[in-house]
Amino acid sequence: MDRGNVSSRIAALRGDAVALARDLAEHGRSLDPREAFEVAGELQGLVNAAEGAQAVAAAFGARFESRMVSDRVIERTHPVGFVDGMAPSMLAMEAGVTEGVAGRKIRLGAKLSARFPQVLELVLDGEVAAVTAHKVLDATAGLDVDACLRVDASLAPRLAAMDPARVSSETRRIAARVAADQVAEHAARTRKVRTVEVCPSEDGLTEWFALLPTATSKAAWTAVESLAAEYRDVDDTLTVPESRADAFGDLLLRNVSVSAQVTLGVPVVTGAPDPVAAPTVRTFSPRDPDETIIDATTGQEVRIGDLPADTQEDLGWHEFADYESADGPGVPTAVEMAPTRLGADTGATAFVSGVQLPGLGWVDATTVAGILTTLPLQVARAVLDADTGTLASITSDAYGPPAKMRQLVTVRDGTCRMYGCHRPAETCDLDHFRPWPTGPTTPGKPRRALSTPPPPQAARPLATDPPPRRHDELDRPHRPDPHHRTRPPHPPRRPAADTVTVTDTAEPSARTRPAR
Repeated sequence: MDRGNVSSRIAALRGDAVALARDLAEHGRSLDPREAFEVAGELQGLVNAAEGAQAVAAAFGARFESRMVSDRVIERTHPVGFVDGMAPSMLAMEAGVTEGVAGRKIRLGAKLSARFPQVLELVLDGEVAAVTAHKVLDATAGLDVDACLRVDASLAPRLAAMDPARVSSETRRIAARVAADQVAEHAARTRKVRTVEVCPSEDGLTEWFALLPTATSKAAWTAVESLAAEYRDVDDTLTVPESRADAFGDLLLRNVSVSAQVTLGVPVVTGAPDPVAAPTVRTFSPRDPDETIIDATTGQEVRIGDLPADTQEDLGWHEFADYESADGPGVPTAVEMAPTRLGADTGATAFVSGVQLPGLGWVDATTVAGILTTLPLQVARAVLDADTGTLASITSDAYGPPAKMRQLVTVRDGTCRMYGCHRPAETCDLDHFRPWPTGPTTPGKPRRALSTPPPPQAARPLATDPPPRRHDELDRPHRPDPHHRTRPPHPPRRPAADTVTVTDTAEPSARTRPAR
């Protein structure tokens, strides 16, 4: 086929179409409604044939593949039906459409040419619209070439006169009859792509997208509709969409234990902040002429009545904080920064604000306050360095040994009780032989200094307390470094006291360990 001849024919067709379109735009008002719709229907046949021709031309272009091998380009020509990966981009640039639209046009031409020749003839004749042909392709996804040819032979004779709304169901019915195993296999594969996604929407709302099996969706939608109808009977102000949304959320959370963790960050400024400029109001009150003031320039006492008139007027104006303004007490209030008060019924003065949840959207302050007043609340303190962001201090509800007990164990052990570790005891953590609070916590009960946090074995309670040990006995299992690294040992340090009396077993048994 000659490229120039094709372009000339396309140009001629386009010219006739342009002339007809302008003629209709100028004189189409003379047509009655029935005639106008008949003309639109006849033009649809022209559009169908043009879209079919475009799809076929794109399919012929998509079958060429170019690969870069070493330093040269290898071109391969595949049978019609193959689509090169760059084909949608090439058509998008030539046709001025998006790659998605271009890809569907190429897919239409390639699939119809290779698998549905009779449906392709109907499209090229203008009898079937391209959108109807797309329905056929979607309904036969997963079928091989032979199965598609059998579907084509059974469907094509009736397709032109078929109601477009029945095309998908009829195609699936024929596909299930001619290739039931392939249809079942494709359905099993598609179930693996089921998913649920959320994305932020308007403030306070989140959009949901769910791809579920049809049977599951049918059951879920029936439950939503049933519960939504009950909600509308109770509250007649609910609209249908609102009642469905409430029912959907309640069904999701039914028989579900919900736990939430809310972290409230309170900034603490250690330096003196800059004063906030308060709204002011100016009031004029004339000064007594006999009143005297000190001249700031000369330092002499002068009489106000002897000053110029404009100076006397300036001295009569006074500025005061505007406590009666619409903004309240003249300074920004906590409500402006965080509009909801926590525990309003108890007179609490803590204010909270809304929060942006990544991937979900904005949660308003009222909802946050409801969470804090409903769920158990635990308050802790974590101080971060403003310059480095590192943790400076933190509060914890974990048990901590008293200072005297730490001093006793530090002096008694001298170094870490782990095998091969000589870290000074004063830099180690203290740990029980038996976990607190099931084990004893008095100074006379077993306790030892450890240079590392207790490993998981420490959580296992022992049946009996360990027997008396010598001062150099090492009985603590060491948790190895996860990266199998060794640390340089600290030089051993011994207690300075001459003797220390300790009790090292569950039964009172005092003994003396000499210092070395």
